[in-house]
Amino acid sequence: MKVQNTSIFVGDASRSQRHGRAQQQECGKKNVFAGGMNQNFDPIAQKRQQAQKKAMQIVGDTWENERKIDLDMEERRNKIARLQNDIRQADDSVREMEDARQALRESYGVEADSKEQKDLELLAKEIDSQTPGKKVSLTQEEREEIERIKAQGLTEYQERSLGMKQDAQFYEKQIEEMRGEIDTENAVIRGTRLERLKKDPMVGAGKQAEKIMEAASKEIVGMLMDEAKDHIDEEMAEKTEEAEKKAEEEKEQEEKLEKLKEKKEEQEELTEAIADLAQDTVQLDDVKTDIQQEIKDMVTKMKLLEEDIKGAAVDAVL
Repeated sequence: MKVQNTSIFVGDASRSQRHGRAQQQECGKKNVFAGGMNQNFDPIAQKRQQAQKKAMQIVGDTWENERKIDLDMEERRNKIARLQNDIRQADDSVREMEDARQALRESYGVEADSKEQKDLELLAKEIDSQTPGKKVSLTQEEREEIERIKAQGLTEYQERSLGMKQDAQFYEKQIEEMRGEIDTENAVIRGTRLERLKKDPMVGAGKQAEKIMEAASKEIVGMLMDEAKDHIDEEMAEKTEEAEKKAEEEKEQEEKLEKLKEKKEEQEELTEAIADLAQDTVQLDDVKTDIQQEIKDMVTKMKLLEEDIKGAAVDAVL
């Protein structure tokens, strides 16, 4: 494993030691859980998996949220499309109403520049002024003129044409409301896109996930360093124990050699004693031989003397 261009190697023995320590810790507990008997438990792998799971959850949650936003924006676009289609249909209805009013004018034979038509257009303007989206307003003179026309009474043509105008106004109000909804939906879409341009959630989630993995990596490096230190300490302890054992064996060997030396010295002393004893024995044998010879000589002399005595006795008897 490389961290900041530094290679860190922890062999299988370290992992086995981790397993052993984990098992010892589990065995030291009063309550032993089945999970503690897992022979493949690896705290470093567990830390990495936990970090990956957390990082993936952040990215996944962000992606899911972004997907929901995308679906919402797509639904809003679809709604805008439906509203635009409804507006086109409403516009068609308004144009049809205008065409019908034009046909009505012709059927009544009312000229476009006649007083009756001018009064009708002023009355129609009053209806438009009541439609917020059209932003039509009346002057005071126009209001007074409208009051005079109404007081005078409307012609049949004017009443029927204004009825069509009011029917068209219904569609115009719908168009205005639908355009307002479209503006609202477009504002939401623009705001969402602007927020995404300012701060891309997926990019932020990716950076957050990277930070989690970096923090986990630092923790793992620390764990590996601790593990390596423990491994070195254990090796040093083993080497110290081996050195002490070897020193003890060497001491025992020296003691054995010392005993052998003592035995050798004792053996040499014994050999010298045996040699001296042998020499003394040889000398003793020489002395014994001399004594024996002397005794023999004495015996011989005594025999001779005995013979002499016997002879003297015989002589005395005779």
